Amino acid sequence: MKYLPALWILLVFFASCQPAVQEQKNTIPDTDSLATAINNIKADLQVKPGDPELRLYLANALAEHGEYAAADSVAALLEQDSAQGFQAHYVRAFIALQQKDTAASIRHLSAVITLKGKASEYEAVMMNADLQLAKGAAKDALPYYQLAGTIDSASAEALYGTGKCFEQLHNPAKAAAAYQQAILRNPAYSPAYIALGLQEEAKGRAEAALHYFNQAAKADPTDADAFYHRGRTLLAAGNRPAGLDDLTKALSFRKNFPAAKALLDSAVANNIQ
Repeated sequence: MKYLPALWILLVFFASCQPAVQEQKNTIPDTDSLATAINNIKADLQVKPGDPELRLYLANALAEHGEYAAADSVAALLEQDSAQGFQAHYVRAFIALQQKDTAASIRHLSAVITLKGKASEYEAVMMNADLQLAKGAAKDALPYYQLAGTIDSASAEALYGTGKCFEQLHNPAKAAAAYQQAILRNPAYSPAYIALGLQEEAKGRAEAALHYFNQAAKADPTDADAFYHRGRTLLAAGNRPAGLDDLTKALSFRKNFPAAKALLDSAVANNIQ
């Protein structure tokens, strides 16, 4: 029997925690596949009782299938294993998130990161940082983004998160430096260009903002946010045809984009010049 990867729960969890800056692909197995996987794993555990890897697979599958009490029971067994005990925190963090208990998710993720240190899974560290930033705890999120950037030295996302933390902490200069570093690590990472553009816009520098929005659209020609912000800036500058075109593209890349739709409808209705 070929099982889902041991870190599958992290990837599913990570996709569910991502900010709205980028569209996420659905990596979650369907319910029938999970039910089949659960039955197969249970059968193999009859042959290899107590196998920690099989227990991890089972806990992951049960959690994703919504069988939280059963998943927690398996996590309790995992917790007793000296080598795999830390995996129990991943399972319980995911269960807590599914139950909308962000505080418990953060508690379990923080616990496993404390145990693993620089050997922590990158996805787990990013999850913890994203969850804390989302609830406005930038000071708590910042060291996790910094740790994630150390674990994966090519990560633009970690530097972008660092920048968002500095923005919440009212330090725009450090935020801008983090966004610039993110671009150096990955010139195709459009959210960092957008963040820099929004900073310039807040200073009243429309031309500089447009430059960064242009860069974002070039970096990722399917980024709805890049086209939305560029379209909005072009409309404000009086370039109606280009602005309407960008807003239309933004909606083609993200069908459910209320801000882009409202602005496009308003521009068409009011013949904004």
